[in-house]
This record gives sequence, structure tokens and C-alpha cells, in this order.
Amino acid sequence: MRVFSEDTWGILRENVIGSAPEWVYENGRLVRRNELHGNIALGPGKLEHIYARTGRMALFAAGNGDVDLEMLQEARFRLVIVHDDAEREYVVTAAAEKLLESSRQGGWTMVSMKDDWKTIFKE
Repeated sequence: MRVFSEDTWGILRENVIGSAPEWVYENGRLVRRNELHGNIALGPGKLEHIYARTGRMALFAAGNGDVDLEMLQEARFRLVIVHDDAEREYVVTAAAEKLLESSRQGGWTMVSMKDDWKTIFKE
């Protein structure tokens, strides 16, 4: 999301929190590694990571699986991406059962890849 957050929403890339690649300084230059920087934050760890980084709870959070549930429960605006398009992408709703149920019960904003996205992958 950092790549397009500034152009799309006017949110500076340094204000976007999420997984990031590991970078090391070698032989006079910065080199990107294939590993992720720090621990991967899943479940309640996402919420903890956001608070540790900012000292605040998220105003906006987006997620697509049960590992995002706690983070979304604490956000003011919740966006849930529903991976339900087996034809153009793949269906992963089995890993999102709790999230989808909470979304329906809480009236959270849900976006269906099947019904709401015109394009998933550029041809």
C-alpha cells in the first residue's frame, strides 16, 4: 500500500504501517532482502504493532482474513476485502470466516472482489 498511498489518497508512505522488506547496507549501498523486517504481526499482534509504532489506535484499517480481526475491531473505519472471485483470482473465504461474520454483524464496509472490482489483474 505504501507504493500507491500518496498518489491515491494523499497519505505519505511513511504514515502507512504494514509489513516491509528487510534492507541492509552492504558495500556502500542499500540492498533489499527477501525477508520481512521485524516480526510478522498477525492477529492481535497487528493491533499491538500499530499502537507501538504510533501510540494511537488506527482510524482506518483494511483486512481480508481472520488475522486482521482484532485490528479491525479497534478501528473507526473498517474495510474488509472479500476474496470471492474464483474466476479472476482465488477464493480465500475459509481463512476469513470469523472476519466475515463480524463484518456482517457490525455493519462494516465490505468489498467483494467478484461483484465490486472491475479489474483484479491488469491484462
